[in-house]
Amino acid sequence: MAKTIEEYQKQIKKELRANHTYSKALDMQIKSLASAMRNLDMANAQIDGLTETTVWEETRYGSKLAPHPVFKIAKEAQELITRQMKVLGLTVEELNGAGEDDPLGDLTKKLTKKRQQPKIIKPKEE
Repeated sequence: MAKTIEEYQKQIKKELRANHTYSKALDMQIKSLASAMRNLDMANAQIDGLTETTVWEETRYGSKLAPHPVFKIAKEAQELITRQMKVLGLTVEELNGAGEDDPLGDLTKKLTKKRQQPKIIKPKEE
């Protein structure tokens, strides 16, 4: 059974407090994220029970094969979760900091440091 929205909210607030980023003003976004997480859990539970990914859909032109609606729900929930986690600062980069063995990060730091060093131009001696 999926967790309740309140359980997800507690989990999210706990993580935000641990990173010193929680404030009461974030409660609506936290609720939105918690709701999306619950929707994804419920969709995944339904997906686990499926034997096919398509359903027959009745249209005004007759029957046609269409993707199962639960996949649309799961996709929308995943997208909302990703957006809300970025807004709340709950991405891996923000929680753990940049990886120590990140070659691109190291190169960026080196280039930034080089750019900040003053360039001394000496006059030519005659």
